[in-house]
Amino acid sequence: MKILHLIVDHFRCTDSADAKAYGQEKIFSFRNFFWILFAWMILWTVWPSLCIGNVAIDVAENIAWGDNFQFGYDKNPYFGAWLSWAAFRICPSEYVFYWMSQIAATLGLAAVYLLTAEVTGSRFAGFAAGLSALLIPFFSHSACEFNDDVICIALWGWSALCFYRAVKKDSLKSWIGAGVFAGLALMTKYLAGALLLPLGLLLFFTAEGRKCWKRPGMYLAGAVFLVLVVPNVIWLCKNNFIALSYAMDRARLDEPTTGLGTRLKFMLDTAGQFLSRLILPLASLLVFRRSAEKTPDTFGRKLIVIAALAPFVLSLLFILVTGGKVLTPWLTPYFVFSTPLLVLWYRPLPERRTFRCFAAVIIVAAALFVVFFGYEYLHKRPYLRRGVTYNVWPGRTVAEQMTKQWRERYGRPLPYVIGDRTVTCNVTFYSPDHPTAFFDHLTELSPWIDPADVQRRGAVILWTGNDPPRYLKDYGPRIVMLPDIVAERAAVGWYRKLAGPLRTVTVHAAFLPPQTK
Repeated sequence: MKILHLIVDHFRCTDSADAKAYGQEKIFSFRNFFWILFAWMILWTVWPSLCIGNVAIDVAENIAWGDNFQFGYDKNPYFGAWLSWAAFRICPSEYVFYWMSQIAATLGLAAVYLLTAEVTGSRFAGFAAGLSALLIPFFSHSACEFNDDVICIALWGWSALCFYRAVKKDSLKSWIGAGVFAGLALMTKYLAGALLLPLGLLLFFTAEGRKCWKRPGMYLAGAVFLVLVVPNVIWLCKNNFIALSYAMDRARLDEPTTGLGTRLKFMLDTAGQFLSRLILPLASLLVFRRSAEKTPDTFGRKLIVIAALAPFVLSLLFILVTGGKVLTPWLTPYFVFSTPLLVLWYRPLPERRTFRCFAAVIIVAAALFVVFFGYEYLHKRPYLRRGVTYNVWPGRTVAEQMTKQWRERYGRPLPYVIGDRTVTCNVTFYSPDHPTAFFDHLTELSPWIDPADVQRRGAVILWTGNDPPRYLKDYGPRIVMLPDIVAERAAVGWYRKLAGPLRTVTVHAAFLPPQTK
């Protein structure tokens, strides 16, 4: 019974002047929080660089897209591809993207701190929300791949923060920021609409929001948003809305209609994927006692609740209505506002003793994340898995061999690579010639391709599996078949020296010789 009384007393709402004073101490300043984020960023930049042997496919795909300037691509809008391509041109290495992914996560966590601190009026609340978010995989080991989902971590966070500041302070600078970040978020992934539309409802259904209609800031934000979005809308119209078709295919909307039972199963799966990742941050906050004082900022509370729950609820409704699926990586930016919501609900009381326990939980969890990540990428994927994941596909070896053979045979840079996403993106990324990718030999997937130019300048054609691609016969006797490339799975050199040789991957290859001299 004594233990039960202690537990009940721990969770009983309480407050004290000492706790309030401690919660505003400089230890919880944004500057100190930033230095923690900086150390976190270094950890998750360096460790993946030492563990992963090949570029992530989403990174290589964005480079292949960005190399061909478009206002949209067959899977996503344009911003992720443009940003990745610009970073690659400045630093042509896969390692820069581990850094870029952590910059995105750091910016998102900075927005978490600032939004929570401003809504609650407590530095400690911002600190607790930001640090507990480190226990969510999408802010650590699952954020090591610089893809559009990870980019959205930063853009969603700053969209909501700027929107909150704009409505509360009627600042033109904040309105412009809201327009920029909202536009870029939507132009990174259309899923951002699941955040932006619910936030927009606050302009109709709150007193603070309705006042904005009488001021110029909101209209300026809308104009900035449209400048960023309209070019993509035009591109979609010209390209048969191919990116939206891809999203529907990925959600399996093209499959036969699913029954209610299957839809409920999909909903439970998605809810489980989302809620299970909140167990650790919630457990870390339970270390604290609860405060009796509630946040007086009604608009701020509504914003955080809507930003945290609306995209998740809309995803469940999407599954229920359509029978489609919501893939786990799509949930990545949903977690940006989850710990602010937990802090608003639980109202942790700042005390020195419990904060030390909280910090210890973060440190132990971080150490476990590092160990599990190392095992997964150093040993399990390269040595134990039967299937070849993109992290161990021998992209560098294949690209270097093909480029070398092409140059020796034809005395010119390799202009095009034809094949599936994995082979084309890897060769585009690793080849010093950075050939243009021709995805699956389909111009609808590669609208930048001029088939006549491919015929004229030639290409390398790559495939895996026993059957050659159907389009190989389109080039008739011009095709030059090459010996198979048999390459080891990709792994980092230092660990290969310890663990020994890896299993091999076989890639088939052919040249389409150039017609011009």
